Amino acid sequence: MIIDARKLASGTIISGDICIVGGGAAGITLAKELSDRFDNIILVESGGMNLERETQDLYRGEILDPNHGSLEGQRQRQLGGTTNVWGGRCAPFDDLDFESRSYVPHSGWAISKQDLEPYYKEAHKYCELGPYAYDVQSALGEDAPAMIPGLDSEAILTDKLWLFSPPTNFKTKYQKFLNQSRQIQTYLHANCLKLITNREGTTINSLQCASLKQNNFTVRASVYILAAGCLEVTRLLWLSNDTHKKGIGNQHDLLGRFYMGHISGDVGKVTFNRGRVIWDYETTKDGVYARRAIYLSPVIQQQHRLMNLRAILHYPEMSDPNHGNSILSAMYLAKSLLLLRQTSRIYYSKDLDTSRLKDTFGSHLQNILGGFNTLSGFAYKWIFQRLLSKRQIPSVVLGRKSNTYTLHFDAEQSPNYNSRVMLGEERDCFGLNRLKVDWRYTDRDIQNVIDSYHLIAQNLAETGVGKLEFFPEQMSDLIKQNLGVGSHHIGTTRMSNSPTEGVVDRECKVHGINNLYVASSSVFPTSSYVNPTLTIIAIALRLADRLKQSSQNITSTSSNELINN
Repeated sequence: MIIDARKLASGTIISGDICIVGGGAAGITLAKELSDRFDNIILVESGGMNLERETQDLYRGEILDPNHGSLEGQRQRQLGGTTNVWGGRCAPFDDLDFESRSYVPHSGWAISKQDLEPYYKEAHKYCELGPYAYDVQSALGEDAPAMIPGLDSEAILTDKLWLFSPPTNFKTKYQKFLNQSRQIQTYLHANCLKLITNREGTTINSLQCASLKQNNFTVRASVYILAAGCLEVTRLLWLSNDTHKKGIGNQHDLLGRFYMGHISGDVGKVTFNRGRVIWDYETTKDGVYARRAIYLSPVIQQQHRLMNLRAILHYPEMSDPNHGNSILSAMYLAKSLLLLRQTSRIYYSKDLDTSRLKDTFGSHLQNILGGFNTLSGFAYKWIFQRLLSKRQIPSVVLGRKSNTYTLHFDAEQSPNYNSRVMLGEERDCFGLNRLKVDWRYTDRDIQNVIDSYHLIAQNLAETGVGKLEFFPEQMSDLIKQNLGVGSHHIGTTRMSNSPTEGVVDRECKVHGINNLYVASSSVFPTSSYVNPTLTIIAIALRLADRLKQSSQNITSTSSNELINN
C-alpha cells in the first residue's frame, strides 16, 4: 500500500516489524525481499512519484571542492531514487577489490567476493540483466572474436564485460507491487529527521519524521535500515545526536570519513594495426547490451602496486570540430544548447566544454551538413534502439576508419581519511543542518592512472597490436581538468570488523547499536572502478537474507513492543 504522508495527522504513531528509510534501489529491494517473511514493513521515502523542487532542495549543501558536482544535482529524491535517471552500467567488484592491499591504506572489506557472489546473481534479476556472466565466452558465446586482434598478453586483458540494465527504473518496475502489497506500507513525502535511541544509546526506539507540511509523526519498529544514498545516510546519522553527541556510529570519529568517488576521463589516443577492433556494443545470448573493455590483470596490479582501472574505446572530444564527424557535431550543439537553457537536469556535465561554442558553431554546422546522410542513419537507429525501446542502447558509440580511438578510463579512488562529509552551518526548512562536503583526492590517485597507461602502452607495443600515445608530463593536468565526483558517492560509513576501523560490521549493522543497519554505498571500504548500483543491491539482498534468518526474534520483539506501548 502506498500512502501520502502529507495526509497524516500530527502526532501519528506508525508501528511495524521493520522500517526502511529510502525508497530507491536498496530500499525497494529490501522491502520486496522481506515481504515474504514479515507482515508489517514500513518503507519511508522523502519524495513522491515525481521530482519536486521543494523536496529536491533538501539535498542542497556546501561543497568545498568545486570539482564535486552539486549535491542536489546528482541525486533524485523520489520513489525509485536515482534509478529514475541512471544509465544502467553494471559489473561486480573484482576479488582483489575486497582484499587488503598493503599499498592501498585502509583497504580490505570485512567480507569477501565469495560472500557476495550469490547476491550478485540475485541482483541481476532486479536489474533485468539476464544470467550472471561477465566473461566474454560465457556471455557472448565460445566463438566470440577477440576484442583486439592479435593481442596475446598476460598483463592486458579484454575478457571481461560491462553489462547494461534496460535501465530498470525501480519506481515504474515495482510501483504496482508496492501499491498492492499488504505487507508493505510505503509512505511518500515522509522525511526522516532523526533517529531516537534509548537512554543508553544502544537501541533505536523510533524515527522522528515529517512531511514538508510539518506534520510530525513517529515510526516505531524492531529493526531499522538506512537504505538511502551514501550522503543522506551519513547526514541522518550526524543529525541523530541527542544521545550520541557526535552522531550515531561516530564513537571513533569515522562517520563521514573516507569519502570516495571514481577517477574518470578521456586521455590518450590508441591506434590498432592488426585488423578491426570491437568498439561497438554487443548483445549477450539473452539480448542484454554488453561492452568490451581493457584492464590490467590482478597479478600485474599487485606487482606494480596499482589500484583498479578499466578502459573502453571512445570517440574524440566532441567540442573540437576537427574530428569532422556529423554525429559528434550534432551531439555537441544539442548538449551545449540544452545545458545553456536547462541546468537542473540530473547528470554530471563537467566534461562538456561549452566555452568554444561561439567560435566553433560554424565548423560544427559544416560537419552536420556535409555528413547529413550519416547523421540521418544514426538518428533512425537512435530513435528505434534508444527512444522507443524498453532495452535501450546505452550511449553513442562510433567506429573509426583509422582504427584510432580515444581511451576512456574509470579508476579506483583510494580511501582517504581526510576526504569527508560533515554537517554545515546552513539549515533546511526543518531547521536541520545541511551537509558540508570536503571531497579530496590524492596525488597517488592520479599517478595510478598514469602508471596504468604506461603499462597498457608498453604491452600494446610489445605485442605489436597497437600504439597508445599520451603525454605523461601533461597527463596529470589533463586528468585534473576533468576530475570530479558525479553520482558515485561511496565510503562514509565503511564496513569493518572493529568499531575502531569503521561504522558498520560485516552484517552492515552499526557498531554499538543492536537494531540499526545500513544498506548503501556508504558501507563500501573501497570503490573499485565500478558503478556502485549492482553492489548496493547485492548488499541489500545479503542483509535481507540475514534478517529473514532471524525473523522469529524480530517479530516477537515487535509484538512485545506493541503490547507495551
